[in-house]
Amino acid sequence: MASPQIDVLIVGGGFSGTMLAVQLLRRTRSLSIAVLEQSSLPGRGLAYSSPHRFHLLNVPAGQMGAFPAHPEDFLHWAKTNYDASMRARSFPPRAVYGEYLGSVLDRTLAEKGRDRFHWIQDEARSLHRRQGKLAVQRKDGSELRARAVVLATGNFQPATPRIPGLQSASSLYVQFAWAANALEILPRDGSVLLLGSGLTCVDLIMALKSKAFRGTIHVLSREGLIPSRHRQTKPWPLFWNEHSPRTTRGLLRLIRDQVDAAAEKGIDWRSVVDSLRPVTQPIWQSLPLHEQRRFLRHARSYWDIHRHRLAPEIADIFYDMETEGQIRFHTGRITSYSEDHDLAEIVYRERGATTEKRLHAHRVINCTGSETDCRRIDDSLITSLFVQGLARPDPLFLGLDVDPQGALIDYKGRPSLSLFTLGPTRKGQLWETTAVPEIRQQAEQLAEHLAKALRRHSHEEEDDGDLLEPAV
Repeated sequence: MASPQIDVLIVGGGFSGTMLAVQLLRRTRSLSIAVLEQSSLPGRGLAYSSPHRFHLLNVPAGQMGAFPAHPEDFLHWAKTNYDASMRARSFPPRAVYGEYLGSVLDRTLAEKGRDRFHWIQDEARSLHRRQGKLAVQRKDGSELRARAVVLATGNFQPATPRIPGLQSASSLYVQFAWAANALEILPRDGSVLLLGSGLTCVDLIMALKSKAFRGTIHVLSREGLIPSRHRQTKPWPLFWNEHSPRTTRGLLRLIRDQVDAAAEKGIDWRSVVDSLRPVTQPIWQSLPLHEQRRFLRHARSYWDIHRHRLAPEIADIFYDMETEGQIRFHTGRITSYSEDHDLAEIVYRERGATTEKRLHAHRVINCTGSETDCRRIDDSLITSLFVQGLARPDPLFLGLDVDPQGALIDYKGRPSLSLFTLGPTRKGQLWETTAVPEIRQQAEQLAEHLAKALRRHSHEEEDDGDLLEPAV
């Protein structure tokens, strides 16, 4: 089958890729758009394809609309297509949200036409310049060529922890929490050790709950911090401005003062944190590089548990399991790992202690979250970009280095005119770039930029649809 003519090729079809395609279709009449994605279902990705009934959204339904100007679009859809009693403060299953995203694309295609859109179920292996276009190699070796390519790859799998005795071939260790075999052939009354105590850990615990696992769930992390739960809050005025501190220490002091002031009025700390949501990116960008590094070293984990919270229903289940003793928390650093038949032994040293403790588990699962340091990512597509000098990591190694439009910056410091990214890969530049409210804004802005650039280039050059920039 001949490859389709493509103006914009989007690599990745989760929320980021699907919504960028939708925004492009709504803004253009003739541009051809393709999404290259391993799944056949638009919008799902890992986040919204979970079959587990206890995997709920972490953001209330009233804020999860796919379009920046219509944050309640999902709520209206869910009332009609899922549950008429849905409220703005509800936290429905993630799979329902995935169905909504699929419906958003279907609705757009019905309005704008299907003939210039292609959903290609395949995997991107590498990217090269080829005959005036960007060529993305597929799994079978064939290529897709486009005038512009957008990486919407989402989060990358975590790298293997540097633990003595642990190897990628260890039979009882699962490197990727969402691997298909993560919870297979697990004794129902056995024991599981989860490395890390953030949202991924909670998701795995809920998956075990969905599977009626009755055994012991050990959670081991260096700091022992657990995400907070959502609560209904009262509005708190925005208190950050151009005169606010530009240091991590000063910002933390400012936030604590606001939390104290809110408490005096009977208002929860969540209101203070939520008031910063619209300006989190400007706050991050206002910090000098050395202060951003200081934040990552000293405040990141504390910010995460206050900013990224659990749905109330999930928090209730989680705390009940802890009270009943099914979940057991441990704090410390692993010093060695070994396996003996069907049981793994993990030796760790508690914080501030000199003696070591041991844990035994039938399965050990890495729940430390996604890898952001591109130097440690095992992804052939990203590697191909680095090898050719088409991309470079951002200075903090939180993702890819990009300009304000999301264009990749090459090894000489030049922003591309035809190679872009959005979502988690922009974390170094934006910090907050993993949730729907931030990514939907990026998708809208990038679509507007690409639509104008492609139209302008076609009119000015009257060419046959080459790259937006000259080959080098």
